[in-house]
Amino acid sequence: MHAPCPPCRERSIACRLETVAKPVLCLLLWTGALTGPASAQSTDPHRPAVLGLGVNRANITNDISGHYYTFMAGPGHVDVELAFKEMGVFGRPLRQHLNFDFWNVDGVRLSHIEVLSQGNVARRHTDADLPVRQRINLAVSTQWGAIKVGGYYEIELKGAVEAAAPVGADVKPDQPPPLVRQ
Repeated sequence: MHAPCPPCRERSIACRLETVAKPVLCLLLWTGALTGPASAQSTDPHRPAVLGLGVNRANITNDISGHYYTFMAGPGHVDVELAFKEMGVFGRPLRQHLNFDFWNVDGVRLSHIEVLSQGNVARRHTDADLPVRQRINLAVSTQWGAIKVGGYYEIELKGAVEAAAPVGADVKPDQPPPLVRQ
């Protein structure tokens, strides 16, 4: 806590502000930490984030194992649009790939799609006709390497997909700082 104000016949305004402002400021900071923005992606394969209809956005690097998502799809036609823009190294493009692995709830891989980018946004499309409603899990991972790689990606779900809010609506691509020579 803080030291009490020196005794005086009439407390000064500064002393009263200190006794009120510090606890209020601590409370505001504490509640702000609890209600601050949460990450839209899950890095836990056992607790994937729910993807929504529309464009879902995120940034990823190879210092984590991957991002994990889930969504309910079917019956009917489902379209999935994938996009990836590599972040480069020291401001220069670097050929990189991003993996999108679709799994069912039994752990059977349904599809593996690799999106390759070098300085631009690369796009891939996949679709399926699902006979029944089912949960689909998606793992997004970067290539591994001795240097930090990754980038910005989008997953757009269209068609027979359960409505949910898209994740990362305000996410923008991360840009590495350029190499500055001195």
